[in-house]
Amino acid sequence: MVSALTRDINKCFDAMRKNPKARERNKGSQFPVASVFAQIRESIRRLTRQDYDDITFEAVEVSLDEAERAAHQSAAYLVSQAKADGSFLYRRNLNPSVYVRPRYNWLRHAGTLYALAEYYERYGGEDVLAVIANGVECMRRDCLVPLPKFPGCLAVWTRPDAQVTEELECAKLGGAGLALVAMSRLARLNPNLVNMEEQRGLARFILAMQKPDGSFYSKYIPSTGGLSDTWTSLYYPGEAALGLVSLYQLDNDALWVKAARNALIFLAKSRAGSKRVPADHWALIATEEVWTFLSDQDRQELRTHARQIVEAILLDQVWQSNSPFHGSFVEDGRTTPNATRLEGLLAAEFLFRDEPPFHRSLRSCMNRAMRFALNARYSKGQETGAVPRAIGQIGGDDPKTRSFNRRASEIRIDYVQHSLSAYLKWARFLKRRMLWRPIAKNKL
Repeated sequence: MVSALTRDINKCFDAMRKNPKARERNKGSQFPVASVFAQIRESIRRLTRQDYDDITFEAVEVSLDEAERAAHQSAAYLVSQAKADGSFLYRRNLNPSVYVRPRYNWLRHAGTLYALAEYYERYGGEDVLAVIANGVECMRRDCLVPLPKFPGCLAVWTRPDAQVTEELECAKLGGAGLALVAMSRLARLNPNLVNMEEQRGLARFILAMQKPDGSFYSKYIPSTGGLSDTWTSLYYPGEAALGLVSLYQLDNDALWVKAARNALIFLAKSRAGSKRVPADHWALIATEEVWTFLSDQDRQELRTHARQIVEAILLDQVWQSNSPFHGSFVEDGRTTPNATRLEGLLAAEFLFRDEPPFHRSLRSCMNRAMRFALNARYSKGQETGAVPRAIGQIGGDDPKTRSFNRRASEIRIDYVQHSLSAYLKWARFLKRRMLWRPIAKNKL
């Protein structure tokens, strides 16, 4: 049976092919014009609201063996990129003619440790544990510093000399959140390797950055007066909430889980009623972690919020069967935006198991995205397990396109980290599927 989605998409592309003006606007590009994509997204919007049964499983499901093989490869690659001092070979480009700036990002360092800890919890490996422990120690030594203005607080400091940018010295909310996640995960593996008081210091900093309504200041910049919300990060609140609930799972201090709950409830309330919300995968991951500690009312609110994010992500999936980007959630072949969205969907899918039609369509969409993620990685040769910024170059000769193409063959630790996390979450999804039990509706 040809689905309504497929029929609508085919109509859109037929219209473009028959329209000379549309062809001319699209000349030299691999992507349909914006108006065509708007029609496609509206078709998916209608489908996700009322016609879930019409999505069928045309794609072969990514198997557990495939996902685990990819996870083993990417974890091994990250381990191979660890240096003796605990840092990683942060970024390189397989095109030797491209200059790579010598910079380092501690948020991505911490995120990489988080993904490796997730891997170790399932598959072990003393070399993996050694890299995690060494990486946490490196972070503690090089960038974990107290804040004189907030006694008992610790923050991850970003310094201009470390970043090779013009950015002022600052402490970022997301840095504290992911550092706390990494340290908490290591504490689960071996409590003797982590100082609990340092974790609490990071959590106190996060609370110091939180406003009464549950939102956050994104940065602390001493040279401009301290707390700063002149710039707001999309991802920092979810990262901070995940860090707080990770610490709560260790020391049972209700202060942390209450702050995590307030952060997520603020996001839900601020986005309620919006026609389109951002693809906030960290909020979905944090929601999964905090779920068991929530009241029924909070669960209802966060489930609605999660549904908004999930539907927004699904609207962007590439459905052209002959497209090299088929299954991806972005239209230019970049790997990390697809992997992060897949992480979020896999964290949230448990919320919708009591809606079989919607969950069935969600599984189909995740499977396609997972197939794209698997195909995007290097699966043989000396780069096995690495993930490039994009699966290839795109057409065009404008400055933005030239910059994109120079970086297409770039490998950075977070590209690999997010793909590794997606592989792990898909493997967990397949293992748990046989144990599914619908969520009781009276709990929501």
